Amino acid sequence: MRSANRFRFGFTLVELLVVIAIIGILVALLLPAVQAAREAARRMQCTNNLKQLGLAVHNYADTFKSFPSGFISSLPANPTGSSTAEPSVWTWGAFVLPFVEQTSLSDTLQVGSRTLSQNLSIPAGLAALQTPVAAFVCPSDVGPPQNDFGVKYAGTADVYPVNSPQFTTYEKTVTSNGTDRIPIAKSNYVGVASVGDSMTPPSGDFAPYGPPVGVFFWNSSVGFRDITDGTSNTAMLGERCYKLGNLFMGAGTVFGCSPLAAGYSSRTRVINNALGIPYWGMNQTVTSWQHQNRSFSSVHPGGAQFALCDGSVRFISETIDFRGNSIGGMTSANQGVDSTFERLLSRNDGQVVGDF
Repeated sequence: MRSANRFRFGFTLVELLVVIAIIGILVALLLPAVQAAREAARRMQCTNNLKQLGLAVHNYADTFKSFPSGFISSLPANPTGSSTAEPSVWTWGAFVLPFVEQTSLSDTLQVGSRTLSQNLSIPAGLAALQTPVAAFVCPSDVGPPQNDFGVKYAGTADVYPVNSPQFTTYEKTVTSNGTDRIPIAKSNYVGVASVGDSMTPPSGDFAPYGPPVGVFFWNSSVGFRDITDGTSNTAMLGERCYKLGNLFMGAGTVFGCSPLAAGYSSRTRVINNALGIPYWGMNQTVTSWQHQNRSFSSVHPGGAQFALCDGSVRFISETIDFRGNSIGGMTSANQGVDSTFERLLSRNDGQVVGDF
């Protein structure tokens, strides 16, 4: 006969709830540390990407005796947006492909002998243009593999703080015939073009303001001898994210851009695909927010990473000394250089950079 007083061992409901609550608290305490560790790993990979690209630019310079051009164009400084003579241009990322172990991709695209627009009409070329290149992508970025920024967001309600028609003139997609809009591989790294708030000098219009003072611009061929401020004091490449908080920053593209896709009066806005300027500040989301895709930005907390012309990579704080300047009324881009960030972006301002 079984004893009616036999004990049953186990947890009570209250005990289970207490254990679950303790586990929940521990998870809540550990989660920020895990996320921080993951971000640290992603940031390290981003650093490695920039080092690889910096080395690629150096190897290009060793081979061709100058840095790659920001973009190459056979048209004059101020082509009209409706010109069909040159619907697209290759940018610096396409030129360094063989130096980032992407020789087969470069061979498929036939950079230099075939235009970007021609590739869009060839299945193999289109597939190559839409192939993500890991060295150009920050692992922390949340943007799509192919950059669709532009007219797609010009009339939508999900653009901060309101939708803006300006996005139609900052088209990051490319075109084969002037009417289609085709996204190509995204890049989170853009070349330093100049200082100030305008892409006009980097686009080739040197006359009003003097030539740009960065290392990448229209048909540029900057050599180490031209970086008179010193390679360790001059930035070469910087980050730009696809989206910062609720503001679209646009990122860039690996291979090129299409002036025809923008419908703007010149190519000054589409070359943001590959080039950057300080505009009104790094990670800035308030002043003229709809134009912030000209500048540098990152989802890494507190700043963005830059490759310097000596090949090193530095994390630059978003609070770096900076005073934005408009190029209006200037006869030289360096005329407005009066802050640490601007001195870092200029290759030849002749000033001491200081700590950054």
